[in-house]
Amino acid sequence: MFTRRLWVVVAILGLLVLGLTVGCGPKPPCPVGPEVVKQSQAKTAQVEKDLAEATAEREQLENELSEKQARLNELRGKPEELEKKLEALMRGSGR
Repeated sequence: MFTRRLWVVVAILGLLVLGLTVGCGPKPPCPVGPEVVKQSQAKTAQVEKDLAEATAEREQLENELSEKQARLNELRGKPEELEKKLEALMRGSGR
């Protein structure tokens, strides 16, 4: 029984030592050529530029939306005043 356990421990240690000494071996050469890498980098740069432009446009649109929502909330409390302005506009247009 003791020799069987000793044999298992020695086998495990031997496998560990073998694995550490052999290692994974040298890395294989990269199958992707430098031209492909440069093209990918150029495409990435273009996408990052487009993203920056879209982010700036989004911020501008969000600012416009908040201004329009503030104006809407301001006008919501004044329906009588808006009706008077509408009547004046309708009279001015000849209707």
